[in-house]
Amino acid sequence: MNDQLSLFDQRPPPQKSEVPLEQQLEPIPINKDIRGNTLASLVPQGALLELNRGYATRASYAGRILRLFQERTLRGQPFKRDDVAVELSIAAARFAGTVGVMRRAELIGHKSAPTALGNLVLTYSPYLDDTGLLWLLHFLLASDACLVLWSHLFNQALLSANGIIIAGVASQHASLAGRWSQRTLEEKAPKEIGGIIRTYSDEMFAPLGLLVRQDVGTYDVHSNTGMIPPLIWLACVLVYRDRYYPGAPSLEVPLIVDANFSPGRLLRQKEAAVRKALDELHNAGLLTVETRSGLDQVRFKRDITWLSATARYFRDKRLP
Repeated sequence: MNDQLSLFDQRPPPQKSEVPLEQQLEPIPINKDIRGNTLASLVPQGALLELNRGYATRASYAGRILRLFQERTLRGQPFKRDDVAVELSIAAARFAGTVGVMRRAELIGHKSAPTALGNLVLTYSPYLDDTGLLWLLHFLLASDACLVLWSHLFNQALLSANGIIIAGVASQHASLAGRWSQRTLEEKAPKEIGGIIRTYSDEMFAPLGLLVRQDVGTYDVHSNTGMIPPLIWLACVLVYRDRYYPGAPSLEVPLIVDANFSPGRLLRQKEAAVRKALDELHNAGLLTVETRSGLDQVRFKRDITWLSATARYFRDKRLP
């Protein structure tokens, strides 16, 4: 354990190995575009109510875990989660919650090995401190309808709110009675929601400025908090397409702006900002915006994936 913090003594140089530019996302089969959809109708089969074990996710812990998982995977070393938690001096429950969030953020996959995105992060942002990356990770979590509490918070609960109270958000899940026990909804859900909100106000996603602590259990809600890089917009739009319209060659712009689980809605950006980003991507030849002859849609390039857009974002940042 004497060298466990050496990972953060200095930033490691970028690795030279090629990063695969494709990472498949599991489609989420729900009809999310029916007018008047309720929370209950937006919960897919197999959805999760518990993920973070009530803990806020820390970027420093996620980075350390990701690096250790990579080292163990490269060495072919079998390991138990409890052993890793002890080695990193992280409480077992917090470790399990952090790993759960990392898995749903597409950073780790089978047997906890880093995914293509995870290896990309270790190459370019091992401390998970790049703002563009944080926007993408936020979207990967908040756009996953299978993460009921996380997605509902940003898709519906915060939609037109200027402030929230944890207890008030938790009470909105009463309609899920029958899918989960009353005890889970009344006791566990508020703790989970508290952990999610603190992730945004105090921990990993605090740099995004979406939630700011006002008092105990009370938070201010903000929109349009920063300029999101165009390539991160592209990655988020392609995540959205792959999850809810798999294989679609194009999407209508209004869907991208404000539909359930859309980039515009979950990144909390005004329509003008979304269209500006799409125009920039059009001018760069990374997609095609068609706004004539009754069309208002985006057409995608076949050879660009959400992961390749993310990789290009990081590579372009490192260019002199």
